[in-house]
Amino acid sequence: MKLLPSQTNQKALTAFGEEACAMLQRHDYSGLANRFGYALAYDREPAVALEVDFLKAAASPHKVIPDEPQSIAVKYFKPNSTGLFAVVECIVPIAEGTAVLFELIVSGKGEEKHIAIEDISGVTA
Repeated sequence: MKLLPSQTNQKALTAFGEEACAMLQRHDYSGLANRFGYALAYDREPAVALEVDFLKAAASPHKVIPDEPQSIAVKYFKPNSTGLFAVVECIVPIAEGTAVLFELIVSGKGEEKHIAIEDISGVTA
């Protein structure tokens, strides 16, 4: 999704993270794919890829502190030649005491920036 220059600040990116997290919690994979796209879909249909990757991550979720609120962190990259601008890291609760890591990436050159779903992951083995 293309961003306006005013949508690259922490407040705006956090709001995109909140929106995406809510859609993931509702299992709105088509909505997520249509709104944000999915960088790791590869040759798969994005909505199907999101669902499959979510289910895989949910099968081996991160452990979280009970009653910990949903966490969204915006981290900016140092200037680089790859076009990476920021990452929005979201800890999305899926069951009591467990969550998945859901990441959106912001990339682009100059004022033109785009945001897309980068990954959904559980605990690494």
